Amino acid sequence: MSARRRTAGKHRRPGKHRSPSTGSRPSPPLLLGTAVVASAAAYAFQVPAATGDDTRRTPATAEDLGTAALPARPSATPTPAPTLAKVRAARPSAASSSSSSGPSSAKPSAPAATAATPKAEASTAPTRRAQRATRSSKRASLTSLARARRAWVEPLSGYRITAHFGQRASLWSNGHTGTDLAAPTGTPVHAVGDAVVVSAGYDGAYGNKIVLRHSDGTETWYGHLSATMVSAGQKVLAGALIGRVGATGHTTGPHLHIEVRPGAGDPIDAEVWLREHGVVL
Repeated sequence: MSARRRTAGKHRRPGKHRSPSTGSRPSPPLLLGTAVVASAAAYAFQVPAATGDDTRRTPATAEDLGTAALPARPSATPTPAPTLAKVRAARPSAASSSSSSGPSSAKPSAPAATAATPKAEASTAPTRRAQRATRSSKRASLTSLARARRAWVEPLSGYRITAHFGQRASLWSNGHTGTDLAAPTGTPVHAVGDAVVVSAGYDGAYGNKIVLRHSDGTETWYGHLSATMVSAGQKVLAGALIGRVGATGHTTGPHLHIEVRPGAGDPIDAEVWLREHGVVL
């Protein structure tokens, strides 16, 4: 029996029987887990829940869990997505843009306005030329219309009659052959009707004189002029400037002496003849 008795501890497995002190010591993983839990608990107590720095997730309630478990219910009538209709923007007309003013009207930026200036000037130049041409044509039309309506005009304006036809005085040996219209020196003298200039120059007692022949052969004489503005053979229209009032020749002051001689013959009363042609002196 003694030979078969095994020696104590000869076939014991390692770790099978531990000593009481060794069996009560916790394992390293357990120690690590306990440290992690303690750190998390300490951090939770350090950050108050009232501040905005609390990033801890609030525990889900039973109501929240029930709501999350329910599936989402589709609506009975799905709302269609809104669509945007394409609307063509109307361009403002020139009249509306010109009539709008004030702070509400949109003003172009400075670079855009500067860039548009040369184009605006280029387009304005032909427009101004066209406007001038239009005004000239209208003026010519009005002048032609005036001449057609009134082929005879007064020889000058701003005058007063100082002597009539046939009047006798020491100045005229056989009576006055014309009508005297007193006016300041230099007053423009006009042709009483369309005519051709027969002569223009100095003629004794008449001083500087112009003779016009009209279409019916009647001649009108203009005497005592300070200046003559036409020459022989020139065609003039009614109202054309032919000379200026003066006091040349046999006269006592500046005035126009006008005579009317039908067919280049003897003189007649200029006032009567002009009145027959629509001109009242």
